Amino acid sequence: MSHATTQPPSNSPFSEREQQAKRVFQERLAATDHPDKQRFTTIFLENLERIETLRHALDAYPPVLAESKLGSRERGLGTLVELLANATDADFEMFLPMRALVWRSLTMARLNFWRLLRYLAEEIDPEDSDLTLIIDRRVHAGVYLKLVDELLTSLAMDKNIAHDLRQEVVGSMTSLWDGTPSKAVQLFFPLLEAVWEARRKIFVSVGTMLGVSEIMKLLQAGCAPQFVDYFARARMTQDEASAFQEFLIGVTTEQLTSLESFMQGSGRTCLSPEEAKQALGIRDKDEDNYRVGVQAYQFHRERHLQSAARLLRSMPGPKHTAEEYMLMYFLEDFVDPPETGEDA
Repeated sequence: MSHATTQPPSNSPFSEREQQAKRVFQERLAATDHPDKQRFTTIFLENLERIETLRHALDAYPPVLAESKLGSRERGLGTLVELLANATDADFEMFLPMRALVWRSLTMARLNFWRLLRYLAEEIDPEDSDLTLIIDRRVHAGVYLKLVDELLTSLAMDKNIAHDLRQEVVGSMTSLWDGTPSKAVQLFFPLLEAVWEARRKIFVSVGTMLGVSEIMKLLQAGCAPQFVDYFARARMTQDEASAFQEFLIGVTTEQLTSLESFMQGSGRTCLSPEEAKQALGIRDKDEDNYRVGVQAYQFHRERHLQSAARLLRSMPGPKHTAEEYMLMYFLEDFVDPPETGEDA
């Protein structure tokens, strides 16, 4: 994915791909004979105006680290790194710069704009699969951008991560908020997008719990090979292995443990997806409440909340999601090596 996906052009709140998709939707809207065409057009234009307003609000704030002094107080990347490391999910947003908060609002507004267009597309022509696919891609691109910010947030709050690496993490975050994605962001965003897109496309049999077939399905669906390779290395920790299994199977380590106990107690070697859901007390989701984009977001968010709770309470199990472990490993390549004192 290009730089344009994470950063809109300077004169627009939308990326180049978003603008192309928007034009396609406008063409379909202009050609429809739907009785509510005028109302749909008004809704479309009103929401565009709201997003423009948010973009102007974002531009009103200076870059995150631009204002470094206020009286006797000084701030910079180092102070922000330490500040966020002492935050938790309960109070993190209280410590964020205003530009970061407005950026998050604009990111969510753009995401919800595409979800709105998805509903309008269904009204205009439910059989137009091409338009549906174009908009679905924009919805999920918005979800992935939001998730990348949340992955970085999770790592920024973990004091157990080396300071130099946390500094790279926070630097990547501020580059997003400032609208100038760092080289690291430009490289890892498409990698993570490929991982999530592949995982979204595969059907998982919870009852086997091995994950072998899921690994092959991931690769066949276009998953970045680096992601699978990372979790196949010999020096992988148990927490990383558990996080990868959570990613493959789609349930938490605690649920997997319960499922294993149930299978041992019942003398079963495998379960159908329906039997596994019943054993875990998982209910099928109401499709009307889990439309496009929501499940993709929830898939990571549920695992993140569980891992964050383990980290906060020093409980056994992975302290980060598989994607967060992979991101840590990836960002290590962007950390400057320690000086040796030798001449260059």
